[in-house]
Amino acid sequence: QAPKSCAQPCSASRSVVGAMTSRVHAGRAVGTAMPPAQQVSGSAVGTSEGSKSSAVLSVATLLKNMIGAGIFSLPIGLRLASPMPGLMILGSIGIMSAVSYWMVGYCCIAWNVSSFRSLWHRTLGSSTAWIIDITILGNGCFTLVGYLVLIGDFTTKSFGGLLGEDHLLARNRILDQWVITVVLLLPLSLAEDLRRLAFTSVLGLGVTVYVVLLMLRDSWLNSPSEWGPSMVLCEWRLSAFEAVALYTHAFVAHYNAPKLYAELERPTALRWLVVVLVAYGIAFFVYASFAWAGLRRFEEAVEGNVLRNFPSQNSVLTAWLGMAFSIAFTYPIVFNSAREACVNLMSPIQESILASPRLQRLIASPRSQLRLGRRSISLYNVLGPRPDKPLSKGKNTATTGVIVVLTAAVASVCTDIGLVNALAGSVMGCAVAFVFPSILFYKTVRIQLGDACSADDDSLDSPLLEPFRAKHTVAQASAAARPFLKLSLGVACFIMVAGTSFGVLGAIIALQTAH
Repeated sequence: QAPKSCAQPCSASRSVVGAMTSRVHAGRAVGTAMPPAQQVSGSAVGTSEGSKSSAVLSVATLLKNMIGAGIFSLPIGLRLASPMPGLMILGSIGIMSAVSYWMVGYCCIAWNVSSFRSLWHRTLGSSTAWIIDITILGNGCFTLVGYLVLIGDFTTKSFGGLLGEDHLLARNRILDQWVITVVLLLPLSLAEDLRRLAFTSVLGLGVTVYVVLLMLRDSWLNSPSEWGPSMVLCEWRLSAFEAVALYTHAFVAHYNAPKLYAELERPTALRWLVVVLVAYGIAFFVYASFAWAGLRRFEEAVEGNVLRNFPSQNSVLTAWLGMAFSIAFTYPIVFNSAREACVNLMSPIQESILASPRLQRLIASPRSQLRLGRRSISLYNVLGPRPDKPLSKGKNTATTGVIVVLTAAVASVCTDIGLVNALAGSVMGCAVAFVFPSILFYKTVRIQLGDACSADDDSLDSPLLEPFRAKHTVAQASAAARPFLKLSLGVACFIMVAGTSFGVLGAIIALQTAH
């Protein structure tokens, strides 16, 4: 079936443009293999064949991106929801997360893009790109605060085992956090080249595997023969929504879906579905086993960071030190993306301030001209300050210092990683895992089904003559795929509504529990 053209103007007022300019867009059927990398808007879409990953390697990469510090709060999630409903909720969140993750990859197939930002621009337009930066900044801040809380947990426990429980470093977690922040985290965050920290990804994965095996072994050897009298195996509780937030935070890896899809060998909708199902199936098995083992071992005494429940011994001390070391060197990698998002958000504000008439008059004054290095006001507006003044480095240092100090201050007040993960899952996790993918998928499928001409804005405010600006078109749906896509619109709407509800209720319940 020939693809439908999306180049026709959407309003009669632009029919003149259709006669004056000819825009040819190539379409392709959904479900076929992706074509070779093409140049779109000056950037390459896709990757070279030499950098392609097999399905097995793609599954391993997805698992590495998904399984992280959020796993330590899963046992308390089962306690909050009660064990049997908690496992069913964990499975349901896993299924919803897998479906929404597949939706992101499907949208990349349809639009032929390889980054989340490009997908957002094609689908929703560049005018809403600030939402991405806010999401990256918010998710990064939650992650950094969580890292500092875990560093406080692991360092105090480690110093207690190495130096004794009465030592100052074993009793004062705030001192430990600030010393590590000033001595280690701040210098690493100011470093310009982070390539030397690439080893932390492998180190973190190895330590996580060790912690999972440690938990399973300890639960097998030391769990009581029967549940305690206070444990209720099956009961509906309102705190289950907090458990939903914890589970959502553990399954979030959607920001990396476009890159993972772009690196997949022979990327089709079916191969992408297999990769997602296998990876999320393995993640659910690991999460369920770890959560059940932790709850079975400690029951009602389980904490938000289950490793805090363990007594000091050599095997546990290795886990504490390994996690503290891994998290400390992962901090600047996460920090980099948060700082970049913060700068992107502040740039339009700075431009609007510089464009104010009062500031323009101030800059145009003779005294200000001398301070600007005798650069004229017109040149200053176009080029900014003189390049020989290292203002960018100063701004970078100031931004870095402010964010690092703020995250450390919040981590000094909040000592429960379970609360941090619950808020991160409800505020940011539900948006990234459920709301955003379903919106992108819904908009993409509506365009594929012919409900819109293209993703570009054809309003009366748009310029009439754009001969050199090609519209972004989406791969049109084949006749066989249309019934499935129509049904999938309902699934996307359900995930969108459910994700929004989970986020609001999870945040409310988590905050009420904290008080």
